[in-house]
Amino acid sequence: MQAQKVIIKGRLDFGSSKSFEKVVALFQHRLVNFYKNDTLIRAEEMFDPETHSFVIPRLVTQAFPKTWNNTISGFEYIAQFAVTGHVYAFMSENGNIMKKSYIEPLNDKQAVRAYQTGLTMVEDPANQDKALQCLDDAISAYDRHAMAYEKRGYVKYLLKQYDGALIDFKKSIALDDQNPEPYVGKAIILSLQEHRQEALTLLDEALKLCFPLQPIYWKIRRIKGHLHLKEGQYAEAAQEFKFFLNKKFDQENPNYAWVRVIMWDYANTLIKLHQLEDAHKWLNMIEDTPCVGKKISEKAFYELRSQLRKDLGLNTWNSDLEKMNEIEANSKSSKNKLILS
Repeated sequence: MQAQKVIIKGRLDFGSSKSFEKVVALFQHRLVNFYKNDTLIRAEEMFDPETHSFVIPRLVTQAFPKTWNNTISGFEYIAQFAVTGHVYAFMSENGNIMKKSYIEPLNDKQAVRAYQTGLTMVEDPANQDKALQCLDDAISAYDRHAMAYEKRGYVKYLLKQYDGALIDFKKSIALDDQNPEPYVGKAIILSLQEHRQEALTLLDEALKLCFPLQPIYWKIRRIKGHLHLKEGQYAEAAQEFKFFLNKKFDQENPNYAWVRVIMWDYANTLIKLHQLEDAHKWLNMIEDTPCVGKKISEKAFYELRSQLRKDLGLNTWNSDLEKMNEIEANSKSSKNKLILS
């Protein structure tokens, strides 16, 4: 049996020297007696007594399935003593994920329970105030909870509390500068404040903290492309969009919902670069790609493709213009009915 490529990254915080020392002792015992030293974890390299944490900045190696299983079991064991953090682990072959694991604390500690409760309400607009309260409670229970600060910043961003969100993202980075999530959050806020070049610099930093097997890597790529497009940096934007569109996402990947939008942005970028035939190809692909997530304006689509086909000397431009006019007429009709009602 051949060893497979393994990539691991993460951090777990134990909150106090007492908890930290207990975990190290228990793990050392387990390493010898349960795993027979057959893991990818070396306690002396990854346990940090100064921060009371277990840190893997980035580990790329080869491992057999048994070693992988022992390692994941070891992560799950020590995570039960942590107050915050997470570990990502992937086993891959030729770029395809064979196994993956995400480990985080799921125990009865107040900081953990409050954070996990808040996490379930983050995306629900009706419960985002409650989510903020839970994340506040998590931070009160453990004031170095980098993940709670990041998630609280995200909720504040959703609620358009941008100044507060920026403060939380900065705090999260200060506590854990190896997690890409708060860098992305901070970059999004800065872009909303028209500081796009500073945002792009942050996104470059975030890219170095993740790897292509993670959805956030591709999220960063598409955001970078959009910001380059906004800045008129069309060659850079095209590079990011092409990179994104060359990746095949499964339907569970959150980036899957953005594929048609990135096709649209890429087509617009190619027009700016005077690559009209390529732009036309991508606009046609939008029409052939099921809409399962983020939407683009139908009217804008047919208006752009009509003009592009006209510039390319294609007779089909007129049918797109007719569709655009039909959409506009239906829109006006709907508005009139609404007024009359």
